[in-house]
Amino acid sequence: MNVGELIRSANRLKREGKLDEAIAEYYRVIELNPNFAWAYSNLGEVFVKQGNLEQAIDCYSNSLKINPNSSLLFYFWGEALSKQGDLENAVRYLRKAIEIKPNFYKFYNSLGQLLTQQGNLYRAITNYRRAIELNSKNASSYLGCCYVYLCLGNLTKAKEYFISAFKLDPKNAKVKLYANFFTIMDGLAARIKSEFQTDIQSLIDNLSPHETPKEKCCRKFRKILKLVKTYEELALQKDLMIPELHEFHFRITDIVLEGGDYISMLKNLHLFLKPNTYIEIGIETGRTFQLASSSTISIGIDPKPQLTYKLSSNSKVFTMTSDEFFQSPDILAEFKGQTVDFAFIDGLHLFEQVLKDFVNLEKYSSKNAVVCFHDTLPLDEVTSRRRRSTRFWTGDVWKIIPILKEYRPDLKVFTVATKPTGLTIVTNLDPNSKILSKNYDEIVSKYLNLNWVDNLESRYEMLSVVNNNWLNIKNRLKFATGHK
Repeated sequence: MNVGELIRSANRLKREGKLDEAIAEYYRVIELNPNFAWAYSNLGEVFVKQGNLEQAIDCYSNSLKINPNSSLLFYFWGEALSKQGDLENAVRYLRKAIEIKPNFYKFYNSLGQLLTQQGNLYRAITNYRRAIELNSKNASSYLGCCYVYLCLGNLTKAKEYFISAFKLDPKNAKVKLYANFFTIMDGLAARIKSEFQTDIQSLIDNLSPHETPKEKCCRKFRKILKLVKTYEELALQKDLMIPELHEFHFRITDIVLEGGDYISMLKNLHLFLKPNTYIEIGIETGRTFQLASSSTISIGIDPKPQLTYKLSSNSKVFTMTSDEFFQSPDILAEFKGQTVDFAFIDGLHLFEQVLKDFVNLEKYSSKNAVVCFHDTLPLDEVTSRRRRSTRFWTGDVWKIIPILKEYRPDLKVFTVATKPTGLTIVTNLDPNSKILSKNYDEIVSKYLNLNWVDNLESRYEMLSVVNNNWLNIKNRLKFATGHK
């Protein structure tokens, strides 16, 4: 094939999702024509799809060396950097794209998203509005403004922009989520109007949460959360679950927590750690379990799996509880004699079971292994209770963090503020430690009735919360595990 035929073949493979084959073809193009800027760019796009952001950034860098005046290449580079967590440089490259091509709405829309993540809310609005001026038919820019005004606690302006987005694209999945959000808010407003003889916006404006700068960053929408908690408590008094609050809670976590979700973080962890062995407790549909590489020996444990994702030939699912699995006399045989390199615990939402799972896992783990817990950063007190009263529910898994910090200070524990309910990462394991198992009953008794910490700063300190920034997380793991 000549270069033209190869690039068409590579592009076709990319569209079909055959990413490894597409990568090989793009490299053949580059070998034949090392000055073909768009071959590097398209290769970068494939790496982004795979989650290989560092390689993608290298590709965009090489592409810009060949074509330094391409606004699109600066845009692609900025987008990749933003996914990696390097927001400052991402903003810089997007501004460079705008400098070269000042009348393309997509650049302003993306810059608005980045500025929102940085907390530069009014600048974000300016860029979203400029995007709307350039393309008034793009629902995403209106939703961006809606999101920012929600962060600012201005429901009236937020709803105005939502209505514009809804008129443009009512079938859009994100628009539908916001529609559910405002449906709940309308119901809440009616209840407040009836019970308080006032409107919801007045209550929000008059609330004074006395936030520190850190609190403002972590929970910009806390005023409305307080009202939601009141709403939840009313339902609990009548022993009712409020199913429609499910989507509302997800919208709130979108506002409260910056960056990607826990699945994106797990994907990054798999790519970085390249584990030989992986175990996941609570696989359900297999959505996170299938993130493991085909070369990784993977074990999934779930008493009632409902698999909808294709798993690799190196994966094996045990339809049983984790307690039953760990009663096996020869667990390491399932890993062909190797210890566990990476584990994800997402089973029962009760701290005592999570603690038991960790104790059992650590016995079979390497010292440089990484263990993750899901649902460790609850949205509020109601959704973190042991007794489930809302569909959006974390249970009291969060207690595992103060437990490990108290009884196992040798462990390195931190919680990444991922959507929707956080992801805790534990390193520096000791498979010979017996401290947790010997003190299990004492720990459960001590922590069973541990009170929720309402103060945000104190709670984040207790849970060792860090920002959702992959560059920082990767550096922590390099230091803790020796991975490069």
